[in-house]
Amino acid sequence: MKFLFVSFCSILIFIGSLFASDSKLKLIPKQKTAKVLKSVAYATIRSTVMGNYSRIEEKETTYQTCSDAFPSMPGDFPCNFLDFTGTTDQVNVQSEISDGEFAEGRDPEDMNPSGKIRIKVSKEKSRNLNGNVIQLGEGESKLSLFYHPKGQISHYLYQNTIVIFVWKPSVENPQLTHLYFVKVNADYFPEEVKEYTF
Repeated sequence: MKFLFVSFCSILIFIGSLFASDSKLKLIPKQKTAKVLKSVAYATIRSTVMGNYSRIEEKETTYQTCSDAFPSMPGDFPCNFLDFTGTTDQVNVQSEISDGEFAEGRDPEDMNPSGKIRIKVSKEKSRNLNGNVIQLGEGESKLSLFYHPKGQISHYLYQNTIVIFVWKPSVENPQLTHLYFVKVNADYFPEEVKEYTF
């Protein structure tokens, strides 16, 4: 009987850990979306995605998937593009899984799968934000990435979703605090906002 109780508790803990990241994602009520979007300067973000960036330079670079500390990202966002150099694949985020637990029993290639991809780097700065712009992919699978002038990603557009990255200000090592997933219409006006807290 004691064994069954312990087994049942273990299963509950395992299931809880599987859904922990999903519980961090919450829908912002309609009456609060304007305040949230104002706090992240959504008008500026909207103006950047509406811009036309035709002067581009093609480059080959590495693609690195996100770790388990990240939620599922629309368009398979490569986490090494958290900064403009394309070299940062990890940032300081709060995670309930230690590196040792994550690595245990996992093939290193599974933890950090990567490969070479072609990217388009705009020779023009983004409108109103004055940061760099990168495009990955083509057509339906295209991601348009927009950066702050200091190099950290500000937001990216994938199909009808804008993902906004909120960084903790004035720290030597950049730290992500929130992500906002903004579902938009054809004119990039918000229809739904979800928040993920690290």
